[in-house]
Amino acid sequence: MAAFFKLDRNIQLRIVMMFITVAIGSSVGPNMTIYYVDYFGAFSTGILLVLVQIAGFIAGLYGGHLADLWGRKHVMVVGIAVMSLGYLLAASMNSPFYINPYVTFFGFLMATVGLSFASPAEEAMMIDVSTVKNRKFIYAMIYWVINLAVMIGAGLGGWFFKTARFQLLIGTALGAFMSLGIVIVWITETFPKEKRPAHGQSVWAAVKSYRTVFSDQRYLKFMVASIGATIIFSSPDYYLAAHLAEQFHTINLFGVTIFGQRMLSVVTITNTLIIVVLMGWMTKLFEQWSEMKASALGTALQGGGFAVMFLLTDFWPLLIVAVILTIGEMIVTPASQSLRAEMMNPEKIGAYSGFSAATRPIGAILASGIVSASVFVGNVGAALLLLTATGISILFTYLAVQMLRENRTR
Repeated sequence: MAAFFKLDRNIQLRIVMMFITVAIGSSVGPNMTIYYVDYFGAFSTGILLVLVQIAGFIAGLYGGHLADLWGRKHVMVVGIAVMSLGYLLAASMNSPFYINPYVTFFGFLMATVGLSFASPAEEAMMIDVSTVKNRKFIYAMIYWVINLAVMIGAGLGGWFFKTARFQLLIGTALGAFMSLGIVIVWITETFPKEKRPAHGQSVWAAVKSYRTVFSDQRYLKFMVASIGATIIFSSPDYYLAAHLAEQFHTINLFGVTIFGQRMLSVVTITNTLIIVVLMGWMTKLFEQWSEMKASALGTALQGGGFAVMFLLTDFWPLLIVAVILTIGEMIVTPASQSLRAEMMNPEKIGAYSGFSAATRPIGAILASGIVSASVFVGNVGAALLLLTATGISILFTYLAVQMLRENRTR
């Protein structure tokens, strides 16, 4: 904790804001899918969720461009204000006196767009005021906070969403406005005007700005690695969920029946608890390792662990592998995120952060593709596909790091 208070104040405040944002998002986000299905049906809900992803994707790219043009704080204020108004609108449409699911969807669409718009600026600000030396610690701290927030938020959502939805949504809106207040009052600008490029604010100007990112072969290689990593950590949401639902051997443990969906919850809870309890210790244990070494080992353990899970159907083997892959996750996360920051062009951190965020939906789509492919290739084929993604992630990380080292020696 002492190390936390030695960090730049903007980083401290960003970590507090991240806790609030992730907690309120995880308290309502997963439950909104059920809400939409109840009102719109499964087919329409699927289309609406894709539209939300596309809108967030575009907002993230444009927000990253403007973070280099307007500065970090301005973009954060605009994005978090839109997010806050979206949550407030959704809450007002679910009062005890009036419910409107259509406007509720628009409110959550606003919240997603606002959050996606602000995210590249938030990451760019963190990179502005951090150093290569302390980034591993910062990213480990952020990851710990995210997992703690998810655990608390998911618990609140599961407990109150059905019985006290209006009050829960009011709470999310208040949390969002609290974050907005932190940005307006206490966050300071970290990207001075004299460093900002003279490109325009139009969409075409944003496209031209991203051409610079596309011409950076080193960063593109690292983004290929990041897509592979996204496929790995998206596994619980896609093929692993389907595999356990269909093939897990139901057992009775301490009077509780554990079937497929519950086993997925057990894996998720185990993962979160281990990270919350051990992340600080693991960070110290591997702090002397190079980012490349930690990234390779962590990716191998995490990707290999999920691949093995695709083949397992019994409780105890799945639980043991869940512990092993969580160790890999704790090793790889701070190392990989620190590497990503180091790969960026210091003069275009906003655009680089926006492009980085844009690769995540691509990885999620490919992860969902494993579910469709499994119809033809089975469990073994799905495991091999995930191992391929794991190998690609490690290989392209290595290639990007080699280019980074060559650039340092010039």
